[in-house]
Amino acid sequence: MNVAFVFAPYAHKIFAENLAVVDEDFGRFPPINLAYAAAFAEEAGHRVCLIDANALDLTVEQTIQRLRDFGPDVVGFYFTTYMFHDTLDWAVAIKAALDVPILAGGINMGLYPEESMVHGVIDYGIAGHAQHSLPALLGALERGETPRDIPGLMYSDDNGFYYTPPDTTPIDFNSFPFPARHLLENDRYYSITSQLRNFTIMTTTVGCAHRCTFCAIAPIRYRSRSAENVLDEMEECVTRYGVREIDIFDADFPFERKRAKKICEGILSRGLEFEWSCRARVDSVDARLLQWMANAGCRKIYFGIETPNEDKLLATRKEITVDRIRQTITDAKAAGINPLGFFMTGLPGETRSSVLATIRFALDLDLDYAQFSRTIAKPKTEFNKEVVEKTGEDFWSDYIRDRSVLRRMGSPWTAMSETEIEFWTRCGYYLFYYRPSYIFRALRRVRSKDELLRGMKTAGRMLWSALKRDH
Repeated sequence: MNVAFVFAPYAHKIFAENLAVVDEDFGRFPPINLAYAAAFAEEAGHRVCLIDANALDLTVEQTIQRLRDFGPDVVGFYFTTYMFHDTLDWAVAIKAALDVPILAGGINMGLYPEESMVHGVIDYGIAGHAQHSLPALLGALERGETPRDIPGLMYSDDNGFYYTPPDTTPIDFNSFPFPARHLLENDRYYSITSQLRNFTIMTTTVGCAHRCTFCAIAPIRYRSRSAENVLDEMEECVTRYGVREIDIFDADFPFERKRAKKICEGILSRGLEFEWSCRARVDSVDARLLQWMANAGCRKIYFGIETPNEDKLLATRKEITVDRIRQTITDAKAAGINPLGFFMTGLPGETRSSVLATIRFALDLDLDYAQFSRTIAKPKTEFNKEVVEKTGEDFWSDYIRDRSVLRRMGSPWTAMSETEIEFWTRCGYYLFYYRPSYIFRALRRVRSKDELLRGMKTAGRMLWSALKRDH
């Protein structure tokens, strides 16, 4: 079969946790989930193409022409809850133009299966990991059979909605083929903090071992790849695709410290020359591990700090302390790693005083970057379940069914108004990034004209957005 995958462009949403300028300028990342799906299809013997219309700045008409040239038997999309309707619009247009079955994957299909299928556009959806279910579905379609009893499969027919729950057997992440990066134009990708090209992202784990109530990844069972398997993909990125910078998208890369150290040792022993970044809890690293990471090319770590209010950290099951935050940032800087802090505004019980304390804390820490995000009840999180129970409204289910629900969710967990939360979120950015001392340090870090222009563009848009008061 000829199997095409399309990654559709998307736009900032009014209900998003980030400011519009942050969402729009944060970077262009390879659609790694679709690249995995493409690898599964190729491994099963199908001819595959992957069109990243977002990175290539393609219109839907240009994408349809590329698809016509390829001649797909099916077209697959990756659906997130936030960007569901952006992707659905593209699926509608492509289905009308090509008259081919539309396949849908992505975490949203498992969160809201019936809501996603009511639009009559998606012919087949897959919930859960598609390593086995996608080849099984493609095989059934190739043989002209009605697919049955495939774990995670969903579709609707005259008899109603058909859904087989996903297989709950723990996945063997090491058995996955590497993402099909040969189907992507790898020189197109970057993040707001990246400095080298080619740039790509990786995942070495799924899920998270922690249980923060506000986090969408927390409910997903944690599984990791072996150090050797991770190193093999890193080597492929460097030698085959000319990658010079990798951003590891795991929720907490160094959680398994021995594995993290083995990966660092392997990078050095294999002589792999690239720089990398990752995400981590402040209590998942210590000075020794940070030095290993730095020696192996780690240049940035994104730390989830959230707030200096330890009562709020305990209430959300974050369970870190201010002392540990300060010590970890100090240790990272000493190792030569640039720390970035994630902070939350509008947490349960937030007041003007407490959000100002968060901003002051961010300014007081020796951070190279900071990101301030509004607290929202993310889909299927424990936090969202509490909100649904208290309000009787399931915002995300309603939104998937009907795009007209597009609005701010509201923050009933705090007495602060949406306008106040928005204001203080912006203040966090302005106070952090427009300090003369920070601007001087940032300019000293710049390593390319591309990086400088991206930074200047974002800084200008941030100031302009203040005048427009966009959401």
